[in-house]
Amino acid sequence: MSNPAAPTTTPDLPPFASSKSFVLTAPPHPSWQLGENQPIPSSYGTTTLTLDPSQMAKPDAYKMMISCVVPRPIALVSTVDAETGLVNVAPYSYFNVVCHDPPTLMISVNAGRTGPKDTLRNIQATGQLVINTMSEHQAESANHTTTNYPANESELGPSGLTALPSDLVSPPRIAESAVSFECRVSNVTLLHNDDGKQTAGVVLARVVRVHIREGVWDAEKGVVDIAKLQPLGRLGGTMYARVNECFELHRPVVQAQPVAGSGDVQAK
Repeated sequence: MSNPAAPTTTPDLPPFASSKSFVLTAPPHPSWQLGENQPIPSSYGTTTLTLDPSQMAKPDAYKMMISCVVPRPIALVSTVDAETGLVNVAPYSYFNVVCHDPPTLMISVNAGRTGPKDTLRNIQATGQLVINTMSEHQAESANHTTTNYPANESELGPSGLTALPSDLVSPPRIAESAVSFECRVSNVTLLHNDDGKQTAGVVLARVVRVHIREGVWDAEKGVVDIAKLQPLGRLGGTMYARVNECFELHRPVVQAQPVAGSGDVQAK
């Protein structure tokens, strides 16, 4: 059994404020008017840096990309080895919802140093996966699943996560996650770099069953309560984001105007 070292910490940082409450605020500029320019912050500087990703070293392109596209939701993905039945768990922040009809999620599994990761191999072999949410209370456990364990070892035990049986697919769901999506694979698109090397597998996953902890579900609105979910998002480097403060912006509505000389109306 592998015995990875404990993660390093920075002792001079302030402690995690676990009691920090969720706040819904007014939008940044509630007096904004139609057509009004919103000035560029001075912190952006006065010039623009233009980069050609094809000319960047791969580690530099990676750092640039993940620090620009933020915050990213995190999928804690559980899969099963088709031959051994071993459970694999790993987090992926190249993740999002892509459709509600049919309900479909997307994850992109980038290749490891030695080739495709266990997650992608399992998905291709079984056509099944469970996508679990990642929240504040399970941050360290979920992060531990990123450890480079051998393919014949499961991350479940060392991470302290708990497997629960799924209803319709073989991979288990994670008990510590507030929401778990049982999924069957709709499509896998393999990506290759300019050298022809396979670098990622983009997975479209059809949701066939959803499990939601009752305490985070707002039955009246039919939504998950984000203040209770306490989701985490990925930033650049090794940083994570919390959702402690939000504001609402309602979609503008174009008023229909009468068409001259007729009883019809048209959108303007």
